[in-house]
Amino acid sequence: MLARLQKSVEYSAHHARHNARMVGWLGIITFPTYYFVWHYFFPQPYENFTLRAVGMALCIPLFFYQQWPARLVGQVYWHWMAALLYTLPFFFTYMLLRNDLNLVWSMSTLAALFLLVIAVNDWLLVILLYITGSLLAWVCFAIGGDVDAEVVARYLQQLPIYIFVVVAGGTFNHSSNMLKEERLNAHAAVGRNIAHELRTPLAGMKGATDGLIRFLPDLVNAQRLAEAANLPVRRIRAGHLDQLSDVARSIRDEIDYANTIIDMLLLSAEQSSIKTDNFTFYGMHDTVRHALERFPFNSSRDRALVNWEGGEDFRYFGSNLLMTHVLFNLIKNALHSINQAGRGEIMVRTATGPQYNTLTFMDTGPGIAPEALKHIFDYFYTSNTVDQGNGLGLSFCKLVMESLGGRIACESVQGQFTLFEMRFPKEPAT
Repeated sequence: MLARLQKSVEYSAHHARHNARMVGWLGIITFPTYYFVWHYFFPQPYENFTLRAVGMALCIPLFFYQQWPARLVGQVYWHWMAALLYTLPFFFTYMLLRNDLNLVWSMSTLAALFLLVIAVNDWLLVILLYITGSLLAWVCFAIGGDVDAEVVARYLQQLPIYIFVVVAGGTFNHSSNMLKEERLNAHAAVGRNIAHELRTPLAGMKGATDGLIRFLPDLVNAQRLAEAANLPVRRIRAGHLDQLSDVARSIRDEIDYANTIIDMLLLSAEQSSIKTDNFTFYGMHDTVRHALERFPFNSSRDRALVNWEGGEDFRYFGSNLLMTHVLFNLIKNALHSINQAGRGEIMVRTATGPQYNTLTFMDTGPGIAPEALKHIFDYFYTSNTVDQGNGLGLSFCKLVMESLGGRIACESVQGQFTLFEMRFPKEPAT
């Protein structure tokens, strides 16, 4: 049960991260605003600025979530739950009770429960937060000695409505999540089947390549000896013989790389957590150059559109291959948009800073519409300019950056540019 709740908390916070700043801003603005509305313009029986100030204090870290130190990012789950618990079921239930369950606060509590259902996305967690917050509100209300039979009876009259909102909203969210889960499972199943079909010939090729690595140097040496002894063998240039000595190892490296790419694509389709056991330090300049060398450009013109501007190099703790896959997704999306618009180019640059290091990826193509921009990191989201495919590419990029303890954000102006900024934690001082 505890493991189920832990997963629910992480799932809710993970899918609400792109709204954290909005939720923080909403709490910071609405708590003091409605204090003046209900205290001065439409006076209610009870108001308390201190309670609202606590709610504001819980919302301020959400507003500045993108500036959280990397070591505290993991705590966002529990802060998110604490903020929701206090600002929605607890605060509104307590204010409802202190205002004699009047119409204003009955409707406000109903609205708060709708927000809770939307924000949490998990029926079990919604119910747990509602019950916990409401009980805490009743305890605080009882401490004041204001509980009587009439208050309890009036609350019980409204309770079925609140329960209906929680249960119905949780049911709809559960159905939506089940549909999304089925789509993820379908993509993962297709990916596993394709991976199996690809890995079979790759395994055969690797076995044959191991044989080449074992015997080819001897054959090359025999060729050299035969030519030196003027035996009747076909002459092969010395440069070609030198290349043959290394070609088998190059083929094996490419096979290993192909298997790694298959693993990453499966991980992208499943959207599961990324294991960090094999993470180590890499130089960002080496990673970018490696990605540009490996990317399968359709033409030399496409390659010329990507400008590697360099900048200040830095080391990051993570996976070179995962970062290569992130860059592959960004290059693919940018080239698609540029070619579709018939104009634009791509600039890639690194920089170091006092708090974090950055890798910026900008294209001067058609840009992204504002209504699409806020959804581009969502699972299965696709648009005419971003993530042409199954809608998993950019969400996987976000998953990779979070596994590195970093963040990825996007800024875009239609008709001008699209900028992806990737922030990496500073390397610990030794």
